[in-house]
Amino acid sequence: MRRSPIIAPLSVANTHPADIYISPVNLTANGRAHLGHAAGPFLRMDVVQRHLKRAGHHVRSGLTTDGFENHVLVRAARENIDPSDLAHGFHVGIAHDLASLGIVFDHFDDPAHGKNLQRFSNVSNALMDALCATGSLEFRAARLPVDDAGSALTPTEERFCIGGWFGATCPVCEASAGSFFCEQCGHHFEPDEARNPVSRRGRIVEWTDNISAFLSITRNEQLVRAWDDAAIEPGFVEIGKRYVARKGQQMRLTVPGLHGLSWNSQRFNTRQILFSYSSLLYAHSLYCGHKDAEVSGTPSVFARNSDTFLIGATGIDNTIPMLVGVTGCALGQESFRQFDRIFFNHFLRLNGSKFSTSRGHVIWAGEIAQVPDISIDILRVCLSEICPEEAETDLIPKQLIGRYNVILDKSAGVINRCTDIISAMPAIAACHVDDAMMITLDRLYDQQCSALSLDHLRVSHASRSVTDWLDCLDSNPNHQIAYTWLMGFSVLGWPLMPRITEALWHWLGHEGHPLAARAARPSSERSGSVPRIDRRSLTAADIDRCLPGKVAQ
Repeated sequence: MRRSPIIAPLSVANTHPADIYISPVNLTANGRAHLGHAAGPFLRMDVVQRHLKRAGHHVRSGLTTDGFENHVLVRAARENIDPSDLAHGFHVGIAHDLASLGIVFDHFDDPAHGKNLQRFSNVSNALMDALCATGSLEFRAARLPVDDAGSALTPTEERFCIGGWFGATCPVCEASAGSFFCEQCGHHFEPDEARNPVSRRGRIVEWTDNISAFLSITRNEQLVRAWDDAAIEPGFVEIGKRYVARKGQQMRLTVPGLHGLSWNSQRFNTRQILFSYSSLLYAHSLYCGHKDAEVSGTPSVFARNSDTFLIGATGIDNTIPMLVGVTGCALGQESFRQFDRIFFNHFLRLNGSKFSTSRGHVIWAGEIAQVPDISIDILRVCLSEICPEEAETDLIPKQLIGRYNVILDKSAGVINRCTDIISAMPAIAACHVDDAMMITLDRLYDQQCSALSLDHLRVSHASRSVTDWLDCLDSNPNHQIAYTWLMGFSVLGWPLMPRITEALWHWLGHEGHPLAARAARPSSERSGSVPRIDRRSLTAADIDRCLPGKVAQ
């Protein structure tokens, strides 16, 4: 396992900054981003990105949406709209949704749109050609269902009942499943392995052989060793091992289709496009690497000889796509490399059941962020605390409201008290840090760094240092203690609460974002207006306005 980038102690300069690139799994562009998405890999990686930058490392990030995933076609057909137009519209909306929660990436692209498409096609073809050159591709026939939704004029590629059109029972856990995956247990299956297959747009009338490309890793235990190298947590490794025990080190790389990135071979009997949950999923990351390279003028971070530390993240439903599809594609050729860390999370539920757009059981990220006069910083803290890292967690609106208001009242009170003390000082008066307070800050910083360790990430524990810091201020602090508290809050809070902490950092005379190395380096300058959390309490009515349908409190 590659060693994680070193996190220097508080107030110590990072003399060996690492180059780090973060590429979470793409979002399917068939809808907007809800809090189930945001509170999972995306907020998680935003917190990690800020933590690593705070430690002095060079961090960049990229994200995409997938406009070729089959569920885009399903929604486009239902709404009678061009799939590309539908996907790009949702891409724009998703970008707004994430940004409204302070979740930002250096570049966030729709690779299937406009000039991006050629770059996307180039990197995907380079990947498939590299896999073919090393003998990692196997061309074989698989039985796929055909339904009666089309007509005699319907192209063969569009008659297959796959992806979002296909429903079944999982052959492993017997839960209701569809497409090629079971969200309940994380298993991946071929349609002819599933039980009780049905078409969601008609009736299955026959099964026919279709020749597709499959990944085949021949070196024994190579995938399992790669998972260990990437510090995959045991529960997710077990999902991968169960898959390999049933199906071996192989996975589908192409499917028949017209809407997607094609890859040609004389071995195929229909037009084949890259499968969204293996080759195309990896191609999205490679696209991000190439986009980053164009900006930086350096080779892609995914190039085989790159020394950049690569971090990926996704939900449990993408366990097999990441552990077998993406990791397998990285191992199966010699041009591109695998992730150094991959972080998985479970599902966040809403009042005990899955987020569901169709049932109106959802809170949209963009909607709640637009509630007038609420603090996005406080909302981020609350969402981080219910991040489903060890098991499924539940967003219960009443509990969210209560926790939000407690943190809001405490944060606003302490910040305002300390800024009032500093504001009352003469403009040219020098500030100093309090040694006793710095000992406490050092301990809490170490505690938070442990929670945000790349070897055992627990973003859900990161707020504990911040809330402990809120509680450690004396009832009547002097200016030295008030100054130390504000500096400490800026450093501890920045990964979770970027808006107020950056404002405080700048007001205290520092440039850029909070840096741990500068925690004990005061400035006598004040810049701009006094930062405040002048926000109101969250109410049940605020949550109700964000729901397409009512959720019982």
